[in-house]
Parts: sequence; C-alpha cells; structure tokens
Amino acid sequence: MMKPNRSIPSYLRSLLVAPACALLAVSTLWGQQANPPPAAPAATEAASGEQVVKMSPFAVNTTKDAGYFAENTLAGSRLNTNISDLAASITVVNKQQMEDTASIDINDVFRYEASTEGSSTFTPVIIDRNTAKDVLGGYTDSGGARTTNYQANRIRGMTSPDAAINNFPVPNRIPFDGYNTQSVEITRGPNSLLFGLGTPSGIVNQTTAQAALNHDTNLVTVRGDGYGSYRGSLAINRVLIPDKLAIYGALLYSNQQFARKPSGDVTRRQYGALTYQPFKGTTVRVLAENYQNSSNRPNGLVPRDLVTPW
Repeated sequence: MMKPNRSIPSYLRSLLVAPACALLAVSTLWGQQANPPPAAPAATEAASGEQVVKMSPFAVNTTKDAGYFAENTLAGSRLNTNISDLAASITVVNKQQMEDTASIDINDVFRYEASTEGSSTFTPVIIDRNTAKDVLGGYTDSGGARTTNYQANRIRGMTSPDAAINNFPVPNRIPFDGYNTQSVEITRGPNSLLFGLGTPSGIVNQTTAQAALNHDTNLVTVRGDGYGSYRGSLAINRVLIPDKLAIYGALLYSNQQFARKPSGDVTRRQYGALTYQPFKGTTVRVLAENYQNSSNRPNGLVPRDLVTPW
C-alpha cells in the first residue's frame, strides 16, 4: 500500500500565501489611515516666519537682469512671462544696451537687431502719380497724413511696425526717445493678444521711466557729433514720502544736423511721472509728456531719370 504524499505543491503554496500577504497589506494601510502622521508646517513659516511676498503678474521685476540680458517681458501676453516660454520672436533692449550703442530712437535700435531695418540702412519709397516720394524727408499724402523718420523702417522686410507705450497703442508717427526710456520690446510678427488687429510686421513697445520710491537720482547727459549736432537731457527723481510718493522729471533738447545743407531736426520734449503707493498692494502711476518737433530732413533718394525709360 502506497503512503500519501504530504508535501504541498508549489502552485498550492502560492495560493495559500497570497491571501495572507494581501490581508497583511490591508491591515497595514488601515493602520496608516487610522493614525495619520502630523502635517508638516508651511516651509516659509517654519524657516523664517516671514510673510510670502507675491509679485504682481502685470509688472516685470528687473532685479535678475544683468547687462543686456532680460529674463521676462509683458510683450507676449500682457502678463509677466519668461521670454523662453513665449512662442514668438521677442527681443528686449534694455537701457544699458541703448547707452552702449548710443541709440536714441527706433532707427538706431534697429541697426543692431535681427530682421529689422532702420533709416540708416533702408529708404522706403512711395510712388504717387508716377513720382517717387521720400519718407525720410517727410511726405504728406493726399489724405493729409505726414510721414516721419520714425516710420522709415521695417521688420522682416514688410513695413513699419505698430507703436506702443507701456503696452498701450499710440500713433507710430511720434518717436520714442532714450531720454525717458527704460527698455524697448520688439515683437516680430502679428500679436493679436496685445492690440487685436495690427500690422503683420510687428509691434515696438516703449517702457518709460517711472518714479522710484526708495532713492533720489540726478542724471545729466550731453552729446555731439561732427556734423554740428548737439543734444542735452536732464533727469531727476525725488522721493517725497519714503515708500509712498515720488516724482520723476526729464527734459530734452536735441538739434540734429546733417551733411546736406540746409537741413536740421530740432526736438524739444518734457516728461513727468508720479508714483503713489497708498497701500501695500496698491500702486498708482501717472505720466505725461510734451513733444515738439521742427524738421527739414534731407532726402534719401537719388535723382530719377524719366527720359531713358520713355
């Protein structure tokens, strides 16, 4: 008579052990839920006990900017966004770069940027009744609109861009100037998030200087060239109430001369800004500018020969 085999097969052993392991896992999880660990305190309160400072999404913090580098911009979506996160070709030209390249207007800035042309390298022409009209020298069309040197430029080979001051659209016949400019943002291509309809070439936004609430400043700038041009500007910032109220003022007189005579471009500008912070989370900014220009700029076109084609 054969004796029965008392050893348990491996597949039966796994079936017996698996429920025990599952029961142990369920009991362990139930014990963790019944006695949860105490929640960790907030990192900021445990570390320093100071209140978290939340930056405004509608203002760019320039503390991380160094040299010509600018990290964030409002030109992409009107919100403080990292430039590397925007699906658009945007260049920020800060104050330091404008001073180092002696740039005072849009045509000077366009000399050093990609896919841009200013009046020093580009001469737009308007054909009216078989006559070439020079935009650089100033031309009044049949509707009475007069072109200026500020419009004698283009982006991506298209046309002159739209203009904006602090992300508010302005006529592109009035130029910005470096005497009250904090930075310039160049957006190549259409951007309907900013202004809706606009030129397909792009938008150039000027960020103006603001009154600072924490320090007083004085700045005097004098400039000249070999053509007899001279230019002078004055900028003053005064704190009236520390961390509450401050004013900023700037004056400019520019007399630009050219090789061809008689010609000239005289500009007078006055700018004022006020910053008021009645509460910690509330800031009121007011600015105003007066612009006067009298110019007789030389033409940029050579004489045309209409006899040979005829």
